[in-house]
Amino acid sequence: MGPQTLRIACRGSRLSLAQTEEALAVMRPLFRSGTMFTLCPLDTPGDRDKQTPLTDLSVPDDYFTRDLDQALLRGEADLAVHSAKDLPRTLPAGLAVAAILPGKDPRDALVSRADWNRAMPPEVIGTSSPRRTEAMQKLVPGARLAPLRGTIDERIAKLDRGEFDAIIVAACALERLGLAHRINGYLPYAAAPLQGRLAVTVRADADEWIERLKSADFRLHLLEESGAPATIPPVNDSRPLTLFVGTNASHFPQYEPMIQWPLIKLVPGPREKRIQALQGALAAARGVLFASPFAVRCFVDALMHWKDGRALVGKTLLAAGPSTAREIEDVGFQPAAASAGFGGLGELLESLNETCAGRYFYPCSTRAPTEDRIAAARRKGIELMPHCFYENQPVSPGPLPATNFQRVLFTSPSTVESYFASYPDEMQCEREWLAIGPSTLEALQQRGLKGVLIDET
Repeated sequence: MGPQTLRIACRGSRLSLAQTEEALAVMRPLFRSGTMFTLCPLDTPGDRDKQTPLTDLSVPDDYFTRDLDQALLRGEADLAVHSAKDLPRTLPAGLAVAAILPGKDPRDALVSRADWNRAMPPEVIGTSSPRRTEAMQKLVPGARLAPLRGTIDERIAKLDRGEFDAIIVAACALERLGLAHRINGYLPYAAAPLQGRLAVTVRADADEWIERLKSADFRLHLLEESGAPATIPPVNDSRPLTLFVGTNASHFPQYEPMIQWPLIKLVPGPREKRIQALQGALAAARGVLFASPFAVRCFVDALMHWKDGRALVGKTLLAAGPSTAREIEDVGFQPAAASAGFGGLGELLESLNETCAGRYFYPCSTRAPTEDRIAAARRKGIELMPHCFYENQPVSPGPLPATNFQRVLFTSPSTVESYFASYPDEMQCEREWLAIGPSTLEALQQRGLKGVLIDET
């Protein structure tokens, strides 16, 4: 048997070709020695139409993937390499994501004209992304946001011709093209889910290639990241200082500056037991209900070590809160429904209608009030199948920081319990007690404290 040749569909821009070479460096060792790879550059609707702003509602979901998808389905290509953030919400029938590769810097970057006075905010900013447009309207309310399309090189050329004062570009794109020196700063908002990562798609029946490529998937290592250590920000900030006692402060940028002071630790249950739970119950479930971002990570970790993303095809994913919905997107899946605020599972259930009825796999913590949640879900026609996927353990980073903080942000009843068990004198302090979710607020009120229930904004 001679050397195998695999045809790689990709877009034809300089950035796409650089991304494909980056992906090939990861993929080559996963195939038999002597396997050859040939590139098949193609244009997509987004490459042919460089005029329509991405904010236009007529822009289709597969704007930057359609021709690559069709090449796979027609058998004209064996693999396709994409920017993972460009994948449609639902892949065409017959295709599957074989791997989402480890990524580069996910942030958005500001690139300004060489002659622009950086002491002044830019007046005309180029971007066509709805997400970037919304974020920049808040950051620079006086600026005019102007449509910007084209390859990275074309966008920068328009900037340098004076059509814009600054443009918004993914930092990873500039890095891949050797243009990182053009970055003037990074923007303080959450960029698009999966930005910086590359995705490899194949036909859904390509079991051998999916198994080979899965070993490079970043989702096999979701639980290897360590928790956030205690950190204290600089004191030269006039805004109220918040002590954050949960596990992921990045979900709450509106309450910065923050002292990150985690008082709980989330510990995944044994992977073998989590996989056994999936083997026994996932097939019979209509979908999966996630109550926290860490539940998403524990679930996807077990899923990827058991099978692959195809096991969720046709499943309905429900998310309690925006942070949980974002976590689902960040691991390459799409929530069918999500509550808009931080009202927890109760708010999610209230937002659902009868079309979501059915049985749902429910990965939860050992501290979850499962009986109450089962009863609440039943009233909405939802049968929860709870499985403990992680533990919620109290920790103490030591004496409170000497820095004067005005408020404390609690993310769960367990953070309230741990805080006042570690610092009982705080019961007498005049602070603003911020609560994520009704159950957290109730935990404060049970201690005679007037908590403030906060929402997404």
